Amino acid sequence: MRLYYAGGRGVMGFNINLNNEFNYREKIKLPELSGGGIVLSYKCTNRCRHCLVAGSPERENKWLSRDEAEEIFKYIKRAGPGAEIHIGGGEPFLNTQCLIDTVELAVAAGIKLSYVETNGFWGNNFNKYEPVLKELYKIGLRSVLISVSPFHAEFIKPQITINAIKSVRSVFGFHGAFVWIPEFLNMLNKNDITKTIDWSSISPDIVRRAGDMYYLIPGGRCGYSKPPVADKKPATDFFMTSCERELLSTSHFHIDAYGNYMPGGLCGGIKMCSYNEADAEINLNDKPLIKLLFNEGIRGLFVYAQKMGYIEKSDGYCGKCHLCVDIRLFLFNKFGGEKYFELAPVEFYETLIKETSL
Repeated sequence: MRLYYAGGRGVMGFNINLNNEFNYREKIKLPELSGGGIVLSYKCTNRCRHCLVAGSPERENKWLSRDEAEEIFKYIKRAGPGAEIHIGGGEPFLNTQCLIDTVELAVAAGIKLSYVETNGFWGNNFNKYEPVLKELYKIGLRSVLISVSPFHAEFIKPQITINAIKSVRSVFGFHGAFVWIPEFLNMLNKNDITKTIDWSSISPDIVRRAGDMYYLIPGGRCGYSKPPVADKKPATDFFMTSCERELLSTSHFHIDAYGNYMPGGLCGGIKMCSYNEADAEINLNDKPLIKLLFNEGIRGLFVYAQKMGYIEKSDGYCGKCHLCVDIRLFLFNKFGGEKYFELAPVEFYETLIKETSL
């Protein structure tokens, strides 16, 4: 097999040295944290087709505790003093006390908070949520991100989302409402905004456009969306890509309510380690799937899974992340949650296996 050398990286994802010999890494060290998120819970009002973490109303009612949040912020200050942090889920506004506590602790720790995420499900209940918004602003939060997309509109009427945007602006000011993405408001306004979207009648072009505009990564539930968010391709089309960048990235890492550190490549369902181990050298020998992805890329994971009985999907994959999730679901379904440390949280896999009928 010929490897094309490019600055110390083989395009197949292998680590190679100047003599073109394999340098199979068994330990890695994460760079300084630059930006990321805190997942308060995976519980959500929606079951959005694009969700990277497979949030849903059925997810465990597990929320980040005050004590755990305090320790997480100590770790972030130690491992990335200048890191910008956002707070998300799941849906943070399902547990307003947890949300307020977490924002309060972040501010007290000197964390730079960029925003809190919400799908705006509460938009028709301003009287109940106005005090929450005012308390968050009083504590020091300055921006609330409201998600707007066809995926969200399948579950939340656009009018409710618009009301949520107006509510945030009334407390945080016009620029305090971070609408992601505003272009979708114009798209949704062409329909009856008092009704949710009927997904059975949605155009495949709109789904693909939404995927492009939202910069969607086809991980989590996203790769299984019908219509697909991107053209599907055979597994071999993704073999020339590396996963090292995603696994080492600290520009969009996430730490969840279980204390799991999720890589900055938004690898939903992958536990690199516990957050309190993330600033030390990480041993890959007890994380065989991460070790394969880091050293050999998606090709290495695919070959390994095939030996275990994995069969490539005949209709292909929306991207390498979709292929990765599908392989991980197969391995979890075959061996359960005990064999692979990195397949966490377990409920991520149980949820997707049930939904995809694997």
